[in-house]
Amino acid sequence: MAFFIQMREERLNPVRVIYTRRIGAYGKENAVLMQRWKEWLREHGLFGSDSVILAIAMDDPSITEASQCRYDVCMVAGESVKVSGNEVYSRELSGGNYVVFLIEHTSQAVERAWSESFGYLGQMGYTLDLTRPVMERYAKRLVDWHLCELCVPVKERE
Repeated sequence: MAFFIQMREERLNPVRVIYTRRIGAYGKENAVLMQRWKEWLREHGLFGSDSVILAIAMDDPSITEASQCRYDVCMVAGESVKVSGNEVYSRELSGGNYVVFLIEHTSQAVERAWSESFGYLGQMGYTLDLTRPVMERYAKRLVDWHLCELCVPVKERE
């Protein structure tokens, strides 16, 4: 049985995001950060039915010490959204080609997608683009149906 429900190619445009970061071993603390992030977004009137949250594991734990791994939770935000304080930042995410896997919104399904997606891409003739991060995408309209997406950057096909 495949680890995904659906797979498609998608071209993402560069986008400004606001985000908060956690540094440390990936795991259950990432879920705690996600809950805090959603609370912050609600408090600031930024979390609604069209919200899309991105979770980005910035480092490869096979080559980065666990205590130094960075995990960002982000939300697309226009220039009108101002950040204040020292826990919320803004930056541009580069665009490009992605293979998007629609998966169940469970920790087991997300873990399985992370472990199987890269090998699957190779079988399908794609080349992973290591210059851009893999992103978990949580669109509220999908999460309400217990679904989410793993967006894997790929190089242009020749």
